[in-house]
Amino acid sequence: MEDRELTVKQLTRLLRKYIGKWKEKLFLGMWNIDFNVRDYLTANIESNFHTVARCSTKWNYFTVQLDFSHVMLASMTDAAIERVVLHELLHVVVNEMREDGVDHEERVVSHLTMIFAHEEDLYAK
Repeated sequence: MEDRELTVKQLTRLLRKYIGKWKEKLFLGMWNIDFNVRDYLTANIESNFHTVARCSTKWNYFTVQLDFSHVMLASMTDAAIERVVLHELLHVVVNEMREDGVDHEERVVSHLTMIFAHEEDLYAK
């Protein structure tokens, strides 16, 4: 395999492509998803641990801020970058489960049911 180093512009283009693809597949069409590519990224503000991506979700407002590390993604394959995007967008789907009460869990599970039922074409049967 050939070594590569994506520029910020190239990485941004790939991220936009994969976010669009998985936003549709995960039924996140009503969500406002913004993203940034940063040089380095820590897991959270208090941490020194470097991470590949970070997701900040406000489920009650359907807004998401994704941050991606250029340093950590620039040499990854397209498939690996797409998996990172999918992983971060799945945080959007399950984030509400951090709230108290079974109602939030029910809504998240209903959302997951739509995703998997669609993939198996269960709505057409």
